[in-house]
Amino acid sequence: MKDILKNKVKPTWIAGGVGVIVVLAIIIIAVLPKGLNGSYTGNVEFLFMKTKDTLKFSGDSVTEIDEDGTVSNKGTYKISGHTLEMKIGNYNMTAELSDDKKSFVVKSADGMAGLANGTKYTKK
Repeated sequence: MKDILKNKVKPTWIAGGVGVIVVLAIIIIAVLPKGLNGSYTGNVEFLFMKTKDTLKFSGDSVTEIDEDGTVSNKGTYKISGHTLEMKIGNYNMTAELSDDKKSFVVKSADGMAGLANGTKYTKK
């Protein structure tokens, strides 16, 4: 009977092991990116015109860059599940984000930004 008790794992070892696993899980979750980072480009079409539009994401901000490289609008964004909501300048846009966050499709936008409805933006 004494040999069986000697081979048992002590509760402090179990608690320590669980503690290490919890700490590692917290660290992994903390370093995973929560938002978008980088530039996404799409081709906005209206009648017979086609314009390249770039949205650059950093932190919780988004910057719209025209085809000639000038900044046209700045704003903020948030992600909820696969829904990307942006407020760029005076416009609100909603897009569906892909699983890998490498592209999104504009589902709705108000004002002139509505021209981008249906446009797919892809990460450069």
